Amino acid sequence: MEDARLFEKHGLTANVIHARGAIPVQALVSNSVEFGAFGGPSAVAAVLAGSDLVFIAAKGNFAVMSIWVRQDSSIKTIADLKGKALGVTRAGSASHTIARLALKSGGIGEGEVKYLYHPGLPEAFISLDRGLVDASFGSPPRPGFRELVDLSSLKIPFLQGAIEVQRSFLQKRRDTALNLLRAYVESIKLAKEKPELIIASIAKRMRVAADIVRPAYQPHANVFEEIPYVRKESVQAILDLYPKDQLRVPFEKLVDNSLLQQLEDSGFIKALYRKD
Repeated sequence: MEDARLFEKHGLTANVIHARGAIPVQALVSNSVEFGAFGGPSAVAAVLAGSDLVFIAAKGNFAVMSIWVRQDSSIKTIADLKGKALGVTRAGSASHTIARLALKSGGIGEGEVKYLYHPGLPEAFISLDRGLVDASFGSPPRPGFRELVDLSSLKIPFLQGAIEVQRSFLQKRRDTALNLLRAYVESIKLAKEKPELIIASIAKRMRVAADIVRPAYQPHANVFEEIPYVRKESVQAILDLYPKDQLRVPFEKLVDNSLLQQLEDSGFIKALYRKD
Protein backbone atom coordinates (compact mmCIF):
# COMPACT_ATOMS: atom_id res chain seq x y z
CA MET A 1 0.00 0.00 0.00
CA GLU A 2 2.88 2.36 0.75
CA ASP A 3 4.75 2.12 -2.56
CA ALA A 4 1.50 2.37 -4.53
CA ARG A 5 0.57 5.46 -2.47
CA LEU A 6 -2.84 4.01 -1.70
CA PHE A 7 -2.94 5.61 1.75
CA GLU A 8 -2.51 9.06 0.23
CA LYS A 9 -5.04 8.26 -2.51
CA HIS A 10 -7.67 7.64 0.16
CA GLY A 11 -6.85 10.66 2.30
CA LEU A 12 -4.57 9.08 4.87
CA THR A 13 -1.17 10.04 6.19
CA ALA A 14 0.25 6.76 7.43
CA ASN A 15 3.42 5.75 9.24
CA VAL A 16 3.76 1.98 8.94
CA ILE A 17 5.73 0.43 11.82
CA HIS A 18 7.01 -3.13 11.40
CA ALA A 19 7.37 -5.29 14.49
CA ARG A 20 6.96 -8.91 15.52
CA GLY A 21 5.98 -10.98 18.52
CA ALA A 22 3.74 -9.35 21.12
CA ILE A 23 4.84 -5.79 20.25
CA PRO A 24 2.12 -4.99 17.64
CA VAL A 25 -0.81 -5.99 19.84
CA GLN A 26 0.71 -4.18 22.83
CA ALA A 27 1.10 -1.05 20.74
CA LEU A 28 -2.54 -1.14 19.64
CA VAL A 29 -3.91 -1.88 23.10
CA SER A 30 -1.85 0.98 24.59
CA ASN A 31 -3.04 3.46 21.93
CA SER A 32 0.48 3.88 20.57
CA VAL A 33 -0.92 3.12 17.11
CA GLU A 34 -4.41 3.47 15.62
CA PHE A 35 -4.56 0.24 13.58
CA GLY A 36 -2.99 -3.18 13.78
CA ALA A 37 -2.31 -5.82 11.16
CA PHE A 38 -1.31 -8.93 13.06
CA GLY A 39 -2.34 -12.49 13.84
CA GLY A 40 -5.84 -13.43 14.91
CA PRO A 41 -4.72 -15.44 17.98
CA SER A 42 -2.93 -12.42 19.48
CA ALA A 43 -5.99 -10.21 19.12
CA VAL A 44 -8.32 -12.88 20.53
CA ALA A 45 -6.02 -13.29 23.53
CA ALA A 46 -6.04 -9.52 24.05
CA VAL A 47 -9.85 -9.41 23.98
CA LEU A 48 -10.06 -12.29 26.45
CA ALA A 49 -7.72 -10.30 28.68
CA GLY A 50 -10.12 -7.34 28.62
CA SER A 51 -9.13 -5.14 25.67
CA ASP A 52 -11.71 -3.75 23.22
CA LEU A 53 -9.94 -4.73 20.00
CA VAL A 54 -12.10 -5.73 17.07
CA PHE A 55 -11.37 -7.30 13.67
CA ILE A 56 -12.57 -5.19 10.73
CA ALA A 57 -11.04 -7.15 7.84
CA ALA A 58 -9.21 -10.40 7.24
CA LYS A 59 -5.71 -10.65 5.80
CA GLY A 60 -6.41 -14.33 5.32
CA ASN A 61 -9.20 -16.63 6.50
CA PHE A 62 -7.12 -19.77 6.00
CA ALA A 63 -3.87 -21.08 7.41
CA VAL A 64 -0.88 -19.94 5.37
CA MET A 65 2.24 -21.79 6.38
CA SER A 66 4.18 -24.90 5.47
CA ILE A 67 5.45 -27.86 7.43
CA TRP A 68 9.15 -28.58 6.89
CA VAL A 69 11.28 -31.61 7.63
CA ARG A 70 14.92 -32.51 7.01
CA GLN A 71 15.82 -33.78 3.56
CA ASP A 72 16.55 -37.28 4.88
CA SER A 73 13.42 -37.49 7.06
CA SER A 74 11.18 -40.53 6.76
CA ILE A 75 8.12 -38.33 7.47
CA LYS A 76 5.84 -38.29 4.40
CA THR A 77 2.43 -37.09 5.64
CA ILE A 78 0.87 -35.03 8.43
CA ALA A 79 -0.22 -38.30 10.06
CA ASP A 80 3.46 -39.28 10.36
CA LEU A 81 3.97 -36.41 12.82
CA LYS A 82 2.23 -38.36 15.57
CA GLY A 83 4.62 -38.83 18.47
CA LYS A 84 7.14 -36.36 17.03
CA ALA A 85 8.73 -33.14 18.35
CA LEU A 86 7.66 -29.97 16.50
CA GLY A 87 9.34 -26.59 16.31
CA VAL A 88 7.14 -23.49 16.61
CA THR A 89 7.56 -19.98 17.97
CA ARG A 90 6.02 -18.88 21.28
CA ALA A 91 3.02 -20.68 22.78
CA GLY A 92 -0.19 -19.30 21.29
CA SER A 93 1.58 -17.74 18.30
CA ALA A 94 0.41 -18.16 14.72
CA SER A 95 2.88 -20.98 14.06
CA HIS A 96 1.81 -22.82 17.23
CA THR A 97 -1.89 -22.34 16.51
CA ILE A 98 -1.54 -23.41 12.88
CA ALA A 99 0.40 -26.47 14.00
CA ARG A 100 -2.44 -27.46 16.32
CA LEU A 101 -5.03 -26.98 13.58
CA ALA A 102 -2.97 -28.86 10.99
CA LEU A 103 -2.50 -31.79 13.33
CA LYS A 104 -6.21 -31.78 14.13
CA SER A 105 -6.95 -31.98 10.39
CA GLY A 106 -4.65 -35.00 10.24
CA GLY A 107 -6.37 -36.76 13.14
CA ILE A 108 -3.59 -36.13 15.67
CA GLY A 109 -4.63 -35.19 19.20
CA GLU A 110 -3.18 -32.45 21.40
CA GLY A 111 -1.19 -34.84 23.59
CA GLU A 112 0.25 -36.87 20.74
CA VAL A 113 3.10 -34.51 19.85
CA LYS A 114 5.68 -32.46 21.75
CA TYR A 115 6.17 -28.76 21.04
CA LEU A 116 9.50 -27.01 21.38
CA TYR A 117 8.98 -23.24 21.61
CA HIS A 118 11.38 -20.67 20.14
CA PRO A 119 11.77 -16.86 20.15
CA GLY A 120 11.33 -16.79 16.35
CA LEU A 121 11.23 -18.89 13.19
CA PRO A 122 15.00 -18.78 12.56
CA GLU A 123 15.58 -20.48 15.91
CA ALA A 124 12.90 -23.10 15.16
CA PHE A 125 14.75 -24.05 11.97
CA ILE A 126 18.10 -24.17 13.75
CA SER A 127 16.49 -26.76 16.03
CA LEU A 128 15.26 -28.70 12.99
CA ASP A 129 18.70 -28.62 11.42
CA ARG A 130 20.28 -29.90 14.64
CA GLY A 131 17.74 -32.69 15.03
CA LEU A 132 16.18 -31.27 18.18
CA VAL A 133 12.76 -31.37 16.47
CA ASP A 134 11.37 -33.57 13.71
CA ALA A 135 9.48 -30.81 11.87
CA SER A 136 9.09 -27.03 12.00
CA PHE A 137 6.33 -24.69 10.84
CA GLY A 138 7.13 -21.63 8.74
CA SER A 139 6.72 -19.88 5.41
CA PRO A 140 8.88 -20.67 2.38
CA PRO A 141 11.57 -20.64 1.23
CA ARG A 142 13.57 -22.83 3.62
CA PRO A 143 16.71 -23.88 1.73
CA GLY A 144 18.10 -27.19 2.88
CA PHE A 145 14.76 -28.50 4.13
CA ARG A 146 11.94 -30.43 2.46
CA GLU A 147 8.42 -29.01 2.34
CA LEU A 148 6.09 -31.65 3.73
CA VAL A 149 2.89 -29.76 2.87
CA ASP A 150 1.79 -26.25 1.89
CA LEU A 151 -1.11 -25.77 4.29
CA SER A 152 -2.64 -22.98 2.18
CA SER A 153 -3.61 -25.68 -0.32
CA LEU A 154 -5.71 -27.43 2.34
CA LYS A 155 -7.86 -24.33 3.07
CA ILE A 156 -7.86 -24.91 6.84
CA PRO A 157 -10.07 -22.17 8.39
CA PHE A 158 -7.93 -19.88 10.54
CA LEU A 159 -7.73 -16.10 10.90
CA GLN A 160 -3.98 -15.92 10.41
CA GLY A 161 -3.93 -12.16 10.03
CA ALA A 162 -6.41 -9.31 10.22
CA ILE A 163 -6.86 -5.56 10.40
CA GLU A 164 -7.62 -4.59 13.99
CA VAL A 165 -8.70 -1.41 15.73
CA GLN A 166 -10.01 -0.43 19.13
CA ARG A 167 -13.80 -0.12 19.24
CA SER A 168 -13.51 3.25 20.96
CA PHE A 169 -11.47 4.57 18.01
CA LEU A 170 -13.90 3.06 15.53
CA GLN A 171 -16.83 4.77 17.20
CA LYS A 172 -15.14 8.16 17.02
CA ARG A 173 -13.36 7.92 13.66
CA ARG A 174 -15.27 5.47 11.51
CA ASP A 175 -14.54 7.46 8.34
CA THR A 176 -10.80 7.04 8.93
CA ALA A 177 -11.27 3.29 9.28
CA LEU A 178 -13.33 3.23 6.08
CA ASN A 179 -10.55 5.02 4.21
CA LEU A 180 -8.00 2.54 5.51
CA LEU A 181 -10.16 -0.32 4.26
CA ARG A 182 -10.57 1.36 0.87
CA ALA A 183 -6.79 1.39 0.58
CA TYR A 184 -6.54 -2.19 1.83
CA VAL A 185 -9.19 -3.56 -0.55
CA GLU A 186 -7.53 -1.78 -3.46
CA SER A 187 -4.18 -3.28 -2.46
CA ILE A 188 -5.74 -6.77 -2.71
CA LYS A 189 -6.83 -5.99 -6.27
CA LEU A 190 -3.31 -4.82 -7.07
CA ALA A 191 -1.85 -7.99 -5.54
CA LYS A 192 -4.16 -10.15 -7.63
CA GLU A 193 -3.52 -8.37 -10.91
CA LYS A 194 0.12 -7.31 -10.55
CA PRO A 195 1.80 -9.71 -8.12
CA GLU A 196 5.30 -8.84 -9.31
CA LEU A 197 4.82 -5.25 -8.12
CA ILE A 198 3.92 -6.50 -4.65
CA ILE A 199 6.81 -8.96 -4.62
CA ALA A 200 9.23 -6.19 -5.63
CA SER A 201 7.85 -3.92 -2.90
CA ILE A 202 8.24 -6.60 -0.23
CA ALA A 203 11.75 -7.43 -1.44
CA LYS A 204 12.72 -3.76 -1.25
CA ARG A 205 11.42 -3.44 2.30
CA MET A 206 13.08 -6.66 3.45
CA ARG A 207 16.28 -5.86 1.52
CA VAL A 208 16.34 -9.27 -0.15
CA ALA A 209 16.12 -10.52 -3.73
CA ALA A 210 12.67 -10.90 -5.32
CA ASP A 211 13.42 -14.58 -5.92
CA ILE A 212 13.47 -15.09 -2.15
CA VAL A 213 10.12 -13.34 -1.66
CA ARG A 214 8.30 -15.01 -4.57
CA PRO A 215 7.82 -18.51 -3.05
CA ALA A 216 6.77 -16.99 0.28
CA TYR A 217 4.22 -14.75 -1.44
CA GLN A 218 2.39 -17.43 -3.41
CA PRO A 219 0.74 -19.24 -0.46
CA HIS A 220 -0.72 -15.90 0.67
CA ALA A 221 -1.99 -15.24 -2.86
CA ASN A 222 -3.79 -18.58 -2.66
CA VAL A 223 -6.13 -17.24 0.02
CA PHE A 224 -6.73 -13.64 -1.14
CA GLU A 225 -10.42 -12.66 -1.27
CA GLU A 226 -11.80 -9.65 -3.13
CA ILE A 227 -13.94 -8.68 -0.15
CA PRO A 228 -11.95 -9.71 2.93
CA TYR A 229 -14.80 -10.28 5.36
CA VAL A 230 -13.72 -11.96 8.58
CA ARG A 231 -15.30 -15.41 8.39
CA LYS A 232 -16.98 -16.88 11.43
CA GLU A 233 -15.32 -20.25 10.93
CA SER A 234 -11.84 -18.70 10.82
CA VAL A 235 -12.39 -17.03 14.20
CA GLN A 236 -14.11 -20.10 15.63
CA ALA A 237 -11.03 -22.16 14.77
CA ILE A 238 -9.07 -20.01 17.22
CA LEU A 239 -11.76 -20.05 19.89
CA ASP A 240 -12.05 -23.84 19.68
CA LEU A 241 -8.48 -24.11 20.96
CA TYR A 242 -9.48 -22.59 24.29
CA PRO A 243 -11.02 -24.64 27.14
CA LYS A 244 -14.80 -24.37 26.86
CA ASP A 245 -15.22 -23.35 30.49
CA GLN A 246 -12.98 -20.29 29.93
CA LEU A 247 -14.73 -19.06 26.83
CA ARG A 248 -17.73 -16.75 26.68
CA VAL A 249 -16.99 -14.58 23.67
CA PRO A 250 -19.59 -14.17 20.90
CA PHE A 251 -18.45 -13.61 17.32
CA GLU A 252 -19.98 -10.11 17.33
CA LYS A 253 -17.70 -9.01 20.18
CA LEU A 254 -14.64 -9.88 18.14
CA VAL A 255 -15.69 -8.88 14.63
CA ASP A 256 -17.25 -5.86 12.92
CA ASN A 257 -17.79 -6.59 9.23
CA SER A 258 -20.08 -3.58 8.83
CA LEU A 259 -17.38 -1.36 7.32
CA LEU A 260 -16.65 -3.80 4.50
CA GLN A 261 -20.39 -4.26 4.06
CA GLN A 262 -20.72 -0.50 3.72
CA LEU A 263 -18.00 -0.42 1.05
CA GLU A 264 -19.66 -3.29 -0.81
CA ASP A 265 -23.11 -1.68 -0.64
CA SER A 266 -21.72 1.62 -1.89
CA GLY A 267 -20.44 -0.02 -5.06
CA PHE A 268 -16.81 0.85 -4.29
CA ILE A 269 -15.53 -2.73 -4.54
CA LYS A 270 -17.58 -3.58 -7.63
CA ALA A 271 -16.20 -0.48 -9.34
CA LEU A 272 -12.62 -1.53 -8.54
CA TYR A 273 -13.04 -4.79 -10.40
CA ARG A 274 -15.17 -3.43 -13.25
CA LYS A 275 -13.63 -4.23 -16.62
CA ASP A 276 -13.37 -1.21 -18.89
